[in-house]
Formats: sequence, structure tokens, C-alpha cells
Amino acid sequence: MAHKIYNWYWKVTDPMNVLRATNNTIRGKRSRFDVQRMMEQGYIETMQQIWELLSTEQFTPSRYTEKTINDGKERHLKIAPLFPDRIVHHCLVDVLEEHVQKLFIANTYACVRGRGIHKCLQDLNRALQRDKRGTRYCLKIDIRHYYDNISHEVLKSIIAKSVGDKRLLRLIYIIIDSTEGKGIPIGFLTSQYFANWYLTPFDHWIKEVVRVRYYYRYMDDIVILGRTKTELHELLEVMRKYLDEELGLEIKPNWQVFPVDARSIDFVGYKSNHYNILARASILKRYWRKLHKLQRKAKERGKCFTFEQAVQELASHYGWLQHCTNEHFEEIMKRTYQQLFNFNSVMNTNILKIGLLSTEVQPTFDNIDRVKGTTLYNFDQQWVEVEDEHGEKVRMNQYNSLLVPYPLTRKHVFQQLITAKYEADDESKLLNDYNASVLGLEDESKQQPYLDFLADRKQLRAMVVADCAAHNVPEE
Repeated sequence: MAHKIYNWYWKVTDPMNVLRATNNTIRGKRSRFDVQRMMEQGYIETMQQIWELLSTEQFTPSRYTEKTINDGKERHLKIAPLFPDRIVHHCLVDVLEEHVQKLFIANTYACVRGRGIHKCLQDLNRALQRDKRGTRYCLKIDIRHYYDNISHEVLKSIIAKSVGDKRLLRLIYIIIDSTEGKGIPIGFLTSQYFANWYLTPFDHWIKEVVRVRYYYRYMDDIVILGRTKTELHELLEVMRKYLDEELGLEIKPNWQVFPVDARSIDFVGYKSNHYNILARASILKRYWRKLHKLQRKAKERGKCFTFEQAVQELASHYGWLQHCTNEHFEEIMKRTYQQLFNFNSVMNTNILKIGLLSTEVQPTFDNIDRVKGTTLYNFDQQWVEVEDEHGEKVRMNQYNSLLVPYPLTRKHVFQQLITAKYEADDESKLLNDYNASVLGLEDESKQQPYLDFLADRKQLRAMVVADCAAHNVPEE
């Protein structure tokens, strides 16, 4: 436990802290109306007023606005004005953050620098892998209306145990009491830290008194792993009593005790068990929905949409999915690639893709639309070594692919291949140059491009004939 802090209020009022807090508040928001209005009134003047309000302890919370959002469940946000409230919140948090983090146990996540969603996922799965017997069952709970049920008096007493600076406490209490009755507002920067701070005594009690080994808390979502259902049910009753008597909180009635491998632990956006880390179904739905939306936009513009463009547009989803088990991630990427390739094939009837890569050999003739009779002709397949995103050498199947509309015949496949590889007037231009060279009107070097064209045409015909013969494709 960190030492009680005294004489820290000067850090809040320090001009450098005010400058840093102002920059942090408006970072990435320069186009917003309230930020532009503040800049018009004067950046230096704004910081001067903030410093005076804090130095003279004259800060009083302004009237906030309310907004309701729905991100899977309905939330009521309270939004404080930029000046002076949000800047003052940053001034306070930027100073307290370092001290507050020392109060947290190692398995407290959310609003802790270096301990976000993926750190929580990593720690949970390390426990699942190292101790399969001790993590056979999971207790999963969350707190009922957590932000709305935080008691101001209890929160103040918890904070006062580690903050001894009276001026700093007065500022903290003013912000806590800016909302009437119970609860702290969702939407305030300070609320995230106060909410984490509120459950810190519970965290220490769980780990140091009850001595629970596998405990993970992400704000008010809690996962506990155990050897048997019985011990988890007993622990639930003890936790319920502590939360009610000490913190005035109630566990939601939808708590669960279940076998880890039978159900998987749906926590911090992933489903984890002893063998896999899978993406939550809602995350995958959003991923495919956004991919379809991008394809519709590309279709409206009449353009193709490459895999590289998809990765750029879906960078946040791509980064999220990378934390899943390799097999799961590769299967999602494989399906994405196939969907984009089929989409591009439909977009361009003469499309020829060169140098495609896959983890397995592709069928030479792949019927992608049985109603229209559209077929992909995959040729020149060979195994090559390439570097993946981590710079490691991997073996991949490299091939070229041509979209062939109905009918599938040797003659039609060859015509489509020549049409896709060469422009309509390429042959006539090369022939004219060749004839001019033979007659002495052009340099002799003009003959070679036409001869190369004939040789390439002959090689392509031989390849098409051999592939069609091997797969019983008719001549005409």
C-alpha cells in the first residue's frame, strides 16, 4: 500500500501541470466548436484563469449536459464543459494518477497505464495455461449499476485514507459532490479513476484476507477462477456480504459459475478457455458488417477492393483479432481474403491477378458461381518462401488467377487469358513494328518484341491445353 500523501496541492496548481493538462484536454479535438471558441478567447488567458481558480480555491463545477448513447446497452452520460471543468479534471488526474496506480493490486485493470484490455487477457490466459486443474471453473460477476450506486461518503473516506493534503481533498470532494445524491457521472475523466479507487479495498481484501489466487477485475467486471464449483459458490456469498456492508454495492443477479472449457470465459471482448482465445461474436459481427459496407461503397464507385486496403480500413478490428489464437485469426483472414477476391472477380469480368499467395494449393478450376457458370482459373502455382508481418520466413503457394465467365472451354479460357494479359491492339502494334523492321524502315530490335509475344502466346496455349485436358474441360 502506498504512503499517505501530503502537500501535493502545489503540483495541481503548478503552471507546467496546467499547461500539460490543457494540452491533454484539447489534443485531437482542435476541430470541435468549444475548443475553437477557447482558442479564439486566448490560449494563454485560458491557462491563466485556470491557474487562478485553482490557486485561490475558487473552482466550482459548472452545469453539465446529459446525453444518452447505446453501444449494446443504454448509457446516460454527463458531459462537463471544456472550460474550466474538463481542464481542471485533467489537472487533478495528471497529478493523482501516479499515486493512485500504486494503490491497485496487480490484477486490477482499466484506466491503469500499461494495464488495459490486452494485459488483462494475457494474464488471464497465462493462468489458464499454467494451472489447468486450479482453473477448471469460473465465477463471473459484475456490479449492478456500479457508477450510479457509488456512495459519496464511502468514496471520500477511501480517498482520505491515502490523501492527507486538505486542499487537495477539498478539490476532490467538490468534484465528487458535483452530482446530487448517490453515484458519480459517467463521462467525467475523474469518474474512471474514482470508480477504480472505490473497489481497491475490496481488491486487497480478496487477495490478502480471503487469499483468492486467480482474481481479475476490469472496472466492475470480475472473473475468479477456482478448482471446484463449491468453493466459488461459497466465495460468492462472502463477496456479496462484503460489497453490501462495506461499499453499499450489489452483485447483478446474472452471475455465473461454469466449467471453463464447456462455456469459455467471455471477458474483455474475447472468449478464453484452456485451449483457445476466440473473438467475441459481437466483435466478429461488427467486423463482417463493416467489411460488407466497404464493399458496397467500392461497388458504387465501380472499383475493386484489395486485401491491403481492407487491412488499412479495418485496422482497429485487425489489431483486435491479432490477439486471438493463431488458428482462429488465420481462419478469419482466409475468409476475408476469399470474400474480397470473389468480390473483385465479380467486379471485373476480365480480371487477372498475378502473384497471389495462399497457405494451400488452389483448385485449377474453381467454380465460384454455379448459377452463372463463373469459374476461377488458377495457374502457375508454385511454393515460395516469403516474409510474414513479423519478418519470419514462411512457405506460401504463389499463383495467378483468371476469372472465366461461362462457357468453360479450352478456347474460351485461352481467349480470356490473352485478352486479360494484353491490350486489344497490342498484337497489331507489335506486328506493324515487326514488318517495318523487316522492310528496313525500323531498327532490327523492333522484331524481338513480336517474337516474344508469339513465344508467350504459344506457351500460354500449351499450358491451357494441358490444364484443360487434365480436368476434362472440352475444346469448345
